[in-house]
Amino acid sequence: MNLKFKNIFFILTLLLILLFTGKTYAEDKNNIASYDPIRGKILKVTKEYNETQGEGKESNKIKVQNLQVEILEGSHKGEKVSIDNHVNLSKQNGTFYEEKDEVMLITEEDNGKLVSVSIYQLARDKYLKYFVIGFCIIMILIGRWKGIKSLLTLGITVFFVFNVFLKYILKGYNPFIISILVCICITTTTFIIVSGINKKTISAILGTTGGVIISELIAILVGNLCKVNAISSEEAQVLLYSNLNSSLNFKNIFFATVLIGALGAVMDVSMSISSSMYEIRQANRNISTPELMKAGMNIGRDIMGTMSNTLVLAYASGATFLILSYMANGITLGDIINQDMIVCEIIKTLSGSIGLIFTIPITVIISGFLDR
Repeated sequence: MNLKFKNIFFILTLLLILLFTGKTYAEDKNNIASYDPIRGKILKVTKEYNETQGEGKESNKIKVQNLQVEILEGSHKGEKVSIDNHVNLSKQNGTFYEEKDEVMLITEEDNGKLVSVSIYQLARDKYLKYFVIGFCIIMILIGRWKGIKSLLTLGITVFFVFNVFLKYILKGYNPFIISILVCICITTTTFIIVSGINKKTISAILGTTGGVIISELIAILVGNLCKVNAISSEEAQVLLYSNLNSSLNFKNIFFATVLIGALGAVMDVSMSISSSMYEIRQANRNISTPELMKAGMNIGRDIMGTMSNTLVLAYASGATFLILSYMANGITLGDIINQDMIVCEIIKTLSGSIGLIFTIPITVIISGFLDR
């Protein structure tokens, strides 16, 4: 694919993403509840003091902040209110606020007049925006044109996950089918933008697709054998009792997350092998296809250990607080590994790793076949 065609493809893809993203956000905006938090700003911490609630072992040390807050948006924009912020020092929860901090407020009105105002949480989006901007700048400075294309592929991934995968699962579509289609779309668009349309890209796409499908099939097999229900987590319980128009199959949603979670590592392995075999062929035109495939397998074996560790460590870090809570309550290892949530994490880790391992021979075979 020549440079002109690649640039046209790049621009059209970007425009399509912006178009569909804008449409989705517009649809969501019409569904915003009237009880949305509004933004405010801490003008002054007028007073701070400590107090104790309860007696004996049940007592808690509380720090109280009296805050002067200005409302920054809504019908009461510009009004100043006084709010008490209580922080439980014994349980290390709550947030201390300082002057100039922006916060999200919950207001209650009666005939247009403010009845009560409370702080919902700290407004953290401003700092996250700076973080994202810094990330983009670093990627562009170091990667240059490829950095820009990498940002585009990242945007495509975010779009498909939030505006297709999650959205259509909530609408009641089959999570298994949706996850496979999303993975194929992410893989195809990412590899084409990064590497163009060629044999290397085709083998990487097919290798990735084969790997993640195997990963999901293994998760389904083991999950059914272990009879996981995937509704033990607090988040799943909230979703279970939420006001949804469609019934959700939590087990299928769990199986779909296995595929999505393994996709990044599988894509990395598949493209690394495909690209390496392509470069070997370019450097040595006389190498035979069996020798090229042998070299590809050797490269895959070197990658396999580190990428499996990547999946294990990623899932382990996500389950750290869960495992710590079990250990702190004296639950034995035998009981821990039989918990539904822990079994789900183990299935995610191992099925993702197995799918990653199968990606290696699949990519090597396809690359060797296309090389003939």
